[in-house]
Amino acid sequence: MSLDQHGHNLPSCHSSYVRFDIIRRILTKFFGNEVIMVMGITDIDDKIIKRANEMNISPPALARIYEEDFKQDMAALKVLPPTIYMRVTENIPQIISFIEQIIANGHAYATSKGNVYFDVRSWGNKYGKLTSIYPNAQEETGHLHIKGNREKMSKSLKNYITIKAFYTLNLKLMWNFTCVHPEEFKDFLKKFSSDEFRMFCLRSNYRSATEFSDESMDDAKNLLWAISSFINDANTYIKGQLVCEPIREDVLWERLANTKVNVKAAFADDFDTSRAVSAIMDLIHHGNRQLKAVTKEFGSPRSPIVYAAIISYIENLFNTLGISLGERQVISEDRTPVMFSGVIDELVNFRIKVRNYARAMPEATEVESTMQSQEAKLEEKEKRQLLLLEREPLLQACDNLRRDLAAFGINIKDRGATSTWEAVDQRREQQRTERER
Repeated sequence: MSLDQHGHNLPSCHSSYVRFDIIRRILTKFFGNEVIMVMGITDIDDKIIKRANEMNISPPALARIYEEDFKQDMAALKVLPPTIYMRVTENIPQIISFIEQIIANGHAYATSKGNVYFDVRSWGNKYGKLTSIYPNAQEETGHLHIKGNREKMSKSLKNYITIKAFYTLNLKLMWNFTCVHPEEFKDFLKKFSSDEFRMFCLRSNYRSATEFSDESMDDAKNLLWAISSFINDANTYIKGQLVCEPIREDVLWERLANTKVNVKAAFADDFDTSRAVSAIMDLIHHGNRQLKAVTKEFGSPRSPIVYAAIISYIENLFNTLGISLGERQVISEDRTPVMFSGVIDELVNFRIKVRNYARAMPEATEVESTMQSQEAKLEEKEKRQLLLLEREPLLQACDNLRRDLAAFGINIKDRGATSTWEAVDQRREQQRTERER
């Protein structure tokens, strides 16, 4: 990772990092390999020093600002953090020794100005290709283009960005990525969700040239919508709320088994995520074909288990790849992602209004109170009690909602005429309760 003097983090090539994260997730969570990821950070150079002097702060402090900004971007995209960050300022002696060794081995050369360059000719036709149980290998990936501009990004265009990260897994891999200017990605990410962006990355090969466009992103969005729609329909069927003709369980079980084999084969074939997604969509297609609602009730038993197995596999697979298909992201009718916290805010605000209405009682004025006879006051009291009794179901509904949301980790606290909520870790809360006992 390199940091520039304009406050941009150069590796904001989100596509490259998301793709890299997908590969890492497949290696660790799907195939069970132990991966140690070491990310190198160039946190000092002439440009950083110049910019730090202009801002009247130290170069390390400026670099950390850029670094934290980069980390926040990656967290928003659900990119797993590396095992360790290796900053240049913390490893200068080791870097010098490593460069000297490369030069001594004939794989790099120094210029009269003191610069050191990697000698690609020393590798012959092996340059840009991954070679196994050799200690150092360099892997090349595709370029990233914006639709309408087919020209390959280059240094002369001032938008060439290099990302360097290192994996240690029996061999060391150095990845170079070429992509567009980071500011274009910042605007891009304001328009689409992280799950949509990740689905876009899944549908293309990490080595291939990638073309961004509204159409390609809409395709990714539609795929997510189709998957979520199937899961919703299948859950409705499982709950007995969708009546269908008898399900061909044997067909679905066979399709599910074949899908698992095909997905694993796709991942093992140079991380072919596009083929894996196609296999999932084929499974969903066959699942949807049998989820056709009918008006006539059939006497045959339902088949919820096979659909539960399909849902579990699909959700776990995409969760492994960094895409959330559960309650964390709600999709509205116009397919616009809605933040989970915003939905809870609206729900709690509605509950506050209902609860306050149920608790509010009309009060008599002082004049009316002194002029009323004892009999009238008794009658007024009975009316108030009757009103309380009529509104009791509303209060009970509010209490039930609070109880039900607590089961999902949403804790609502009533504070007089208002209420607040917080998301709690149910496992930690249970452990705390057990400790208190």
